[in-house]
Amino acid sequence: MTTTETNDKATEAYRQIKALIQRGAFGAGERLTEAKAAKLTGMGRGPVRESLLRLEAEGLLEHQGSGRSRVVACVEDEDPEELLHRYELREQIEGGAARLAAKNMTGWQIDQLRELAQAVEDAHQEDDRAKRFGANARFHDYLLAHCGNPLMLKVWQTLHLTPSRPRTPQSEAKIMAAVPKTDGKTESLIDLVDAIARHDPDRAEALIKQRVRQITEALRRVVWRQDRD
Repeated sequence: MTTTETNDKATEAYRQIKALIQRGAFGAGERLTEAKAAKLTGMGRGPVRESLLRLEAEGLLEHQGSGRSRVVACVEDEDPEELLHRYELREQIEGGAARLAAKNMTGWQIDQLRELAQAVEDAHQEDDRAKRFGANARFHDYLLAHCGNPLMLKVWQTLHLTPSRPRTPQSEAKIMAAVPKTDGKTESLIDLVDAIARHDPDRAEALIKQRVRQITEALRRVVWRQDRD
């Protein structure tokens, strides 16, 4: 098998497994071994292994134990303190990436980022949960990959900073309803792209930090149930 064929099979295995995760085919904490993934996709162990590593880098799976099994991650199942630390780090990494993007992104890169931001907005309008999570991940990956510092995306993937998704649509709705509003509204990713297009690093950084901070506060209220605060 050629390298191209192997890469194609790994990409197809990745797409199939990711689609299953986003449709809720696996329960939170369910173990997903290479053997099980290979059976589900009809692919060999090599392509499946690559696809699982990619999904792990995106935060959809978590490596567990000394073997090769992984578990499906949901935000409700994460340790609250560790989740807080991840969101604090996300705020800094994404804020820095947005600031760099406002200084470094070229016109065609900004156009592509705007298309990705619009895809997120469209998925929200369509109320397509799987499409929304996929579009949001692609937006953030592109921002980090093209901000001008290639280490940003590497740090993001290495530390698994891609947010875990809520277990159910009902849980997600509660979290989104708890997101604090600024001046009666929540800033969108389109607003962020506009700031980058104006080459306004202060505004771009502030917008994305505010967005992460608002989600963190919503998680405190809904997932962590920190009534003592």
